[in-house]
Amino acid sequence: MEFTAKKNNNASCDLSIQFNAEEVESAFQKAYQNASAKVKVPGFRPGKAPIHMVEKVLGDSVMDEAANIMLNQAMADLFDKLEHKPIRLPQFQMETFDRKTGAKAKATYDTKPEVTLPKLKKIKIQPKEVKITDADIQKELEGMQKNMARNSLKEEGDAVLDSDLLEIQYKFKEEGKEYPEAFQTGKFQMGAPQNPPGFEPNLLGMKMNESKEFEFAYPDPYPASPESAGKKFIYSVQVTAIYKVTYPDINDEFASEVDGSANLQELKDKTRKQLEDIFVTALKKRALDDAYNEIIKESKFIIPESLVYEETESVFQNFMREFGLPVTSLADYAKRLNKEEKEVRESFSKAAEKRIQSYILKQKVAEEQKIQISDEEVVLGYEKEAAQQGIPAEALKKEVQKQKAETYYRDKFLFDKIDEFVYSEVEKKSPKAISTEEAEKILSGKE
Repeated sequence: MEFTAKKNNNASCDLSIQFNAEEVESAFQKAYQNASAKVKVPGFRPGKAPIHMVEKVLGDSVMDEAANIMLNQAMADLFDKLEHKPIRLPQFQMETFDRKTGAKAKATYDTKPEVTLPKLKKIKIQPKEVKITDADIQKELEGMQKNMARNSLKEEGDAVLDSDLLEIQYKFKEEGKEYPEAFQTGKFQMGAPQNPPGFEPNLLGMKMNESKEFEFAYPDPYPASPESAGKKFIYSVQVTAIYKVTYPDINDEFASEVDGSANLQELKDKTRKQLEDIFVTALKKRALDDAYNEIIKESKFIIPESLVYEETESVFQNFMREFGLPVTSLADYAKRLNKEEKEVRESFSKAAEKRIQSYILKQKVAEEQKIQISDEEVVLGYEKEAAQQGIPAEALKKEVQKQKAETYYRDKFLFDKIDEFVYSEVEKKSPKAISTEEAEKILSGKE
């Protein structure tokens, strides 16, 4: 067997293999041997006939099987010799296949994606840091206060006030349409910030078991429910229970009830530390994402189209599982949206390509910088991961072993180490001070 391999500039390689007649004949003999247990040869039980008798019965009908045997053996023999390895078994085309003269096969196969990285020290990012204010602490305390609200049922003749909690039965219809048959049951907190502007006055003054029908026009625009923006609805509401909501005073007793703090100042100090830790971690991750985005922009990638296609399918199926949608093909999903498959596929392929780029970028950094993960670092990784999940490290390890996820976690710890190296290498401007509100917008992707 002889071969030639030519690397192309698109992460593919042209492979040509020449086989002599002896190799072709050997493949035929193996094909006959494989078929001998099933072929019927007069005078012999299945599997007991001599191979030359099997050959006489089957002739060249095993040609395809012989070719597959020959090519599979060839790739097993060639794999270590190929400078550029295939990422999946090549699909060969037989140019010639003759038992007397030999055979020739050709294939173009995809190789590993390639990346050329920029100098990491030339990458510039702008970290953000949050200064926690007394107002931020007060907001957190008020959130705790609301979680400790006490509800007391009001008397039947009492009216709805602007801070009450209501149990209601309701149904609604868009103007000009019919009501649904059944009422829905729910709770409505008067004064809640998410309530539609101007909706609450329709409920003020109502009493228990009182029913009311009213019109309400949603503002336009209305980001909380864009499909309702600018539309008028007619509501039918019955109040079935009214609760007076009271909140504990924010004082030392309140602090003790929240988490056993000795006094209010201790709870404030804990809250400040927790907020600082949360924002430091989240904003560092965002800064690291910015760094990777800049590195990707400055890198040169060569990625096989087949790999992007496969990853696109994976991204799509993950999307379907995440939103609890029924299993379907991307083509059928596009039909359901009344869109062309190409358009929908492109929307998922962008995310797929980004995932591939990020993965091979990190691999390249690890290769160039000789970053590896030791067994001791894996142990520390489990301890850190377990602490974040609030479980013992041994419990996490047992679950990982049960799920056979050791490789996943080892790779995760390695990538965490790569992240730390990348963050230490890129140039960081002086941190920009921002408020918690600005930080929340950045972290939510709204800015």
